[in-house]
Amino acid sequence: MKKIKILLADDHIMIRNGIKLMLKKYSDFEIVTEANNGQEVIDYLAIHPNSIDVVLMDVNMPVMDGIEASHIINKAYKNIKVLALTMHTEGTYITKMLKAGALGYILKETETSELVAAIRAVALGNKYFSNEVSVAVIESLMKIEAAKVSPLTVRESEVLSYKAKGLTNKEVGEILSISARTIETHKRNIMEKLKVRNIAEMIRYAIDNQLTK
Repeated sequence: MKKIKILLADDHIMIRNGIKLMLKKYSDFEIVTEANNGQEVIDYLAIHPNSIDVVLMDVNMPVMDGIEASHIINKAYKNIKVLALTMHTEGTYITKMLKAGALGYILKETETSELVAAIRAVALGNKYFSNEVSVAVIESLMKIEAAKVSPLTVRESEVLSYKAKGLTNKEVGEILSISARTIETHKRNIMEKLKVRNIAEMIRYAIDNQLTK
């Protein structure tokens, strides 16, 4: 089995130790090295450019933050994927990290299972957002759209809000007292109006159109 080689970047040693403990039991992971800040990440990669698959990157760090470090990695090391692991759900941080090249964004209080899933997804070149991050970005999108002439009806906005929280069509239908089939119709209309295909693309839409704050 090919291991996913990880560089763990966080300026708090207790956080790093906790993550190492969480990942220790997974045989497909290998934490190769650690860094206290973004500059240490870049210095290590300059010497060992092919030794890392995924960087678990904190956002706020001294000397060089995770945003600048992610930007450098995205430009200079196309083989290395960045997964933001942070406490911040603000749209500004999410936008800056993803524009800097991070493929995923999850929170430090996430369950081990989600952290594992995120690392594996990003290692394959796929995007991964925790549910809280998805909700934060989509709610920001909805607020901005509401301030303009929104392309969505009031009911479509309600459906979008509940779907962003991960509810099924049946669950949303029960809340709004309409059928799951009607919810699916609203969902298709939302996707068509925003010209997206899924929740992940809604997030991408918000970022590309600078709809997060």
